[in-house]
Amino acid sequence: MINIVIVLAALLQISPANLSVIFYDDFSDGNISDWDQRCLPGNWSASPGLVHGNTSYVCSSLIPPGDIQCEDCSITIRGMAVHVLGMVSRLDSDDTGIYAYVSPDHDVARIRGISNGGPSSPIYNSLYAPFPSNVWYELTLTCEGSSLQLQIEVPSTGESWTLDAIDPSPQTGQFGLAMGDEPSALWDWISVTGTGPADSTMISWMYTDDTELGNGNMAFESGEGTDLYIQLSNLETTPLADVFAILQSLTPEIIVSDNYDDFGNIPVGGSSWGTGGYCIEAPASTPEDQTYPMQLTIFADGGYLNIVEFSIPVGCGIECDVESGIEQWSWNAVESGWLDNWHVSSTRNHTSGGIQSFKCGDTGSGDYDNHLFSALTSPLLNIPIGGEVSFWIWIDAQIPLNDATGISAIDGGLLQYGRCGTWIDLEPAGGYPYQIIPSSTGPFAEGTGVFSGLSGWSQWALIIPDSLAGPGQIRFVFGSDDTGTREGLYVDDIHIQGFVGIENPEYGENSTPVLSAYPNPFAENLTFVISGIPAGEVTIEIFDLAGRLVESPRLSTPGEVRTLIWNGQNIPAGMYIARVCVQGSEDIIQRIVKLD
Repeated sequence: MINIVIVLAALLQISPANLSVIFYDDFSDGNISDWDQRCLPGNWSASPGLVHGNTSYVCSSLIPPGDIQCEDCSITIRGMAVHVLGMVSRLDSDDTGIYAYVSPDHDVARIRGISNGGPSSPIYNSLYAPFPSNVWYELTLTCEGSSLQLQIEVPSTGESWTLDAIDPSPQTGQFGLAMGDEPSALWDWISVTGTGPADSTMISWMYTDDTELGNGNMAFESGEGTDLYIQLSNLETTPLADVFAILQSLTPEIIVSDNYDDFGNIPVGGSSWGTGGYCIEAPASTPEDQTYPMQLTIFADGGYLNIVEFSIPVGCGIECDVESGIEQWSWNAVESGWLDNWHVSSTRNHTSGGIQSFKCGDTGSGDYDNHLFSALTSPLLNIPIGGEVSFWIWIDAQIPLNDATGISAIDGGLLQYGRCGTWIDLEPAGGYPYQIIPSSTGPFAEGTGVFSGLSGWSQWALIIPDSLAGPGQIRFVFGSDDTGTREGLYVDDIHIQGFVGIENPEYGENSTPVLSAYPNPFAENLTFVISGIPAGEVTIEIFDLAGRLVESPRLSTPGEVRTLIWNGQNIPAGMYIARVCVQGSEDIIQRIVKLD
């Protein structure tokens, strides 16, 4: 029933950089059976999109489920009432806390203390004004330490008022809707935000699968739906039990149609994939080649709650000629204590008619610094099945003098793929031309393949493993030791493209085979069933999320329907990607989960 979401900054008139969402509900399911009535009794009910209330008591409150408690927060409600429309905050187990409301019938707004909803509650401050009746109000109560502020807005008339007060006894407590002496109150949403940015470190991996809801290329595009799978890591100091999480889009361009997933128990330092994933959709009107903010609210036994914010890209692939649209690219030192030299340079360029490229080195034609470990990172993008990265580089980097091998390097650069802060080295077709020598004091390990030496503009390409298809980033990393420098590395005309989900016409529209795997998740044996197979060879490959092939089991039966019972005992628990390759047809990708 609960929907957790951040409300747009324009609605709250608060900068989103200083917000973390605690709770939101728009009552779209018409169910408040799991809410708790507190203070004095009230007649509360719900219909789709609205909560209704009436009472003859001084104060009746409705508290959302989950035992969510906070001290400093902002509570915003939208509602309509005759006598009293308000909210409670900092409510303890004895129903003592803060009560803030507007009363159009009495032309007064108040912030007061509350104790069991009784009439003798102390009044902290009042505001008398001609408050209009029969209109929707938006009320925001902000609690920061002892400071209280009630903002009153009437969107239909443009009127607004502000009432300040002091809380003599700030405390941690619950929050909720409130009414008093009210024949017919209505609310259509409540939002609660706290201070400080939301954490994003608990998501350790994410993966999308659009084979059923999209065009099958594993990239989330406009007009498509996709299944989003998330892996959580426990960074706390105690185990998390019975973990579940609610997903919410923070923008109307993305629709979450299935927002709940279970993650089970997560030990300290451990990770867990959700058991079912989430369903998200991007309407045809959603602009592509952009990222959209999402929020995950994580719950666990004992009242644990954590807010995680991340982004989802819409669109497939990327093109960057460094002439425009580079604001989403970023550069920084990879680790503390190292230097960064990336910037946009007009010294060298590959694009026809262009003037710019990315450079790791000093401005102009100046040399790069010693002690570099510097990354140029792309925006978050969707990498499709069969994704190919191509780019042009110009390089002048330090190699040993009089090297007999012809492949040794002291400084150099390489390409990496990343998701959720985890980065994997990618290797171009034919491999890197150089390898880091043992005596280098730079950031790369001995034998690491790199671009190095002196070379004019040359194009390089590599295939990203299908198991890494979905949301991710690429980055160019350059490293140097502590002695000797050269002009540096230039990168231009970066392009990622891949399979676009068009069926092979040779086999007709029903030629794509169907793969099922059960039970999934599995603990012991997993059965693959592949049907609708045209004549031709069939192979199954199992990859981990780093793109490494971990096993290639053999099919045991011939024919149009083929089965394989696989025990998977040689792999640890976790998430894997099964790829079925059918000669003359499209590959099939499916997520599988191995349990302990």
